[in-house]
Amino acid sequence: MASKEKIGTREAIAATVYFLSTKLLISFPQHMAEMGQTAAWIVPVISFATATLGFLVIVALLRRYPGMSIVQASEKAGGPILGVIASLGYFVFFFATTILLIREFSETVSTALLPRTPLSVIMGVFIIATLVAAYMGLEAITRAALVGMPLIIGTLVLLNLLLLPQSNFDTIFPLFGPGIGKIVYNGVVHSGIAGEIMFLCIIAGQLDEKHKVQRMGLISLAVSATFMIVSTLNYSAVFPYPLSLHIAYPGYEASTLIYMGRFLQRIEVAFVFLWVISACIHLALSGYTAAVIIQDMLKLPSHKPLLPAFAILGFTFALVPSDVPQATYVDFMIVKTYGGFMLFAVPLILLLISRLRGDHNTNRG
Repeated sequence: MASKEKIGTREAIAATVYFLSTKLLISFPQHMAEMGQTAAWIVPVISFATATLGFLVIVALLRRYPGMSIVQASEKAGGPILGVIASLGYFVFFFATTILLIREFSETVSTALLPRTPLSVIMGVFIIATLVAAYMGLEAITRAALVGMPLIIGTLVLLNLLLLPQSNFDTIFPLFGPGIGKIVYNGVVHSGIAGEIMFLCIIAGQLDEKHKVQRMGLISLAVSATFMIVSTLNYSAVFPYPLSLHIAYPGYEASTLIYMGRFLQRIEVAFVFLWVISACIHLALSGYTAAVIIQDMLKLPSHKPLLPAFAILGFTFALVPSDVPQATYVDFMIVKTYGGFMLFAVPLILLLISRLRGDHNTNRG
């Protein structure tokens, strides 16, 4: 197999933070409100804590097979049958994420900027951008993520600050919403909302400093969790429950409330422009990750021959949901639910199998 391109620590962290945080720009806060009601901001606390434990399990599995990606390590630990099933689960998560986000981002652009443009045209532009970026390779995508990191961080910080005058934090009470037990249950079950952390483990063999994969992941999870929790809390204060259940595009709708004087209005257009750039980077990362999983499974020399087929399939499947609510429901209530099991529970099973088989840990980095 041809040697793969390498990326540095900063690029890997930037790309992972992008991967984890960009969902804030679509319907994430709405679905947190569905699960946590007035305690919507607590759900990502539980989900990210659960995902962190799952990530540590995956790192423990990778350390038993130095230099391998999680796909290769899964096959080594679980054999050709269980390993392939696990890898297919990883692929379905990332490919489904790509498809559904293409639809969600396209609908957002259609609503906010281009209401007269056919949805298929907007989707086609996103798919072409994803295809080109994935063809350029991981190094190009992660460097774009590093350069654009101030973009998403600045957007989220600025949006939260400008929304403070519209916020009423009395709306977060009762503090534990439907009850502590239900919040914990929903947070654990939907740990797949942080499932993109698996990206680091899939490209583990392409990291310049492979021994720092755990540190990279923990930093990425901490930064992303902070933005997720604070932003969801702020959205809950701006759109109190149950109104928050009916806001299809919380980020966009919140930005329309910002008023900075009669000479500075309609600034949501600027936010949408920034979101489009962030969406392209996110889609490039998820599309590339899905292609690399299949490349490792089939032991192909390159992921590039797979991209045209993935583009056609992605465009076709993205049109299947009848509307945005259905697409977001499938994303958060199905993919992010069962995805958490595939991404975090299956590696735990593989780790136990590896220990029972007596595989030795030869790298303690």
